[in-house]
Amino acid sequence: MNFTHAQILELTGMTQERLRHWRREIPGLDTRASRNGIVTFEEVALLAVLNRATDELGISLAMIAANYDDLLITFQENQSIGEDGVVLWLGMDAAVVSRTEIPPELEVAAMVKLAPILERLYDKVYQSGARQLSFSLDLADRGAKE
Repeated sequence: MNFTHAQILELTGMTQERLRHWRREIPGLDTRASRNGIVTFEEVALLAVLNRATDELGISLAMIAANYDDLLITFQENQSIGEDGVVLWLGMDAAVVSRTEIPPELEVAAMVKLAPILERLYDKVYQSGARQLSFSLDLADRGAKE
């Protein structure tokens, strides 16, 4: 499933100005998140997490831009991203996704719990009538259980 520019803003809670600024500063995001471009669910999820980290933890765009491509690959390849206990560890020179009980070997500047953000995002997408998600969350079973 791919998302348009307007959907990115709605799902991530980003302002138009912030997305425009991030598109200038993060390589590759400009073409994918432009008015005519499209991004995947994984990238929307990453943007939502980073937007929250910026708002609540004061994480700098420079730190985000330096680690963005690696984080996007992690979000695309790691099927445990939405599980409880999985966090984004942000350091000055690196960003790592792992379980809380397995902290990375880096000087941690901030930690972001992923499950609450991804659950909210999944609920928004699910409620909008989307039938398919390219990002496999543990939360996908919620609809069948409720």
